[in-house]
Amino acid sequence: MAQLTIPAQQRSGIGGNHPRRLRKGGMIPAVLYGGGEAAISLALDQARIKKESGILHENQVVSLEIEGGGDNRPRSAIVKDIQVDHISGAFLHIDFQQISLTEKLDTTVEVEAVGDPVGVTRDGGILEHTLREIEIRCLPADIPEVIEVDVSALEIGDSVHVGDIRLEEGIEVLTEPELSVFTIAAPISEEEAEALEAAAAEVPGEPEVTEEAEEAAGEETETEKEKEEEERVE
Repeated sequence: MAQLTIPAQQRSGIGGNHPRRLRKGGMIPAVLYGGGEAAISLALDQARIKKESGILHENQVVSLEIEGGGDNRPRSAIVKDIQVDHISGAFLHIDFQQISLTEKLDTTVEVEAVGDPVGVTRDGGILEHTLREIEIRCLPADIPEVIEVDVSALEIGDSVHVGDIRLEEGIEVLTEPELSVFTIAAPISEEEAEALEAAAAEVPGEPEVTEEAEEAAGEETETEKEKEEEERVE
């Protein structure tokens, strides 16, 4: 996995309205923790991150060049959490964990299906994705962005278990090998479909979520993130 270089500024203000003021000024509030050091509150340039880093994602290995605070040495880190505004696509907050590039670490990676199962295209079965992430242990540079599993040969009744997945040398799978990741289920009958539709119709619908409510929920999440950051820095 390629290592991106991200410039950052150390900031002293945390909590309250400070993160919102940063966002209005085109900056992203962030925090760097781990490595046996006290957490560092950071500010990243939103436009620069979008332009130079492309699509930043969790588990991405980066090199943080931090200005301010007296210690300007580059810090190797992994992206642990990203909050994104689902309306504008802007980054709201990023968590970085300081790491050593020569030490293995534990992390989870998303699993994706590749191909069209014959049990679906030919026999009308249903592809069930029962396990979304797998926990692995490896060097930071070896962390895959996603784990792809070829499901094209699966027929009805077939399953792919964690133990069936083969990864690159040096990557140890920590998730239990007998857990099912993908299964091809038999198609349901018309009677079963009608019964499911009838049951769904009896369940009260969810209230409509307005844009204002979504923004309020986003602000609440941001407040929780700010509290977590304050606890780390303290």
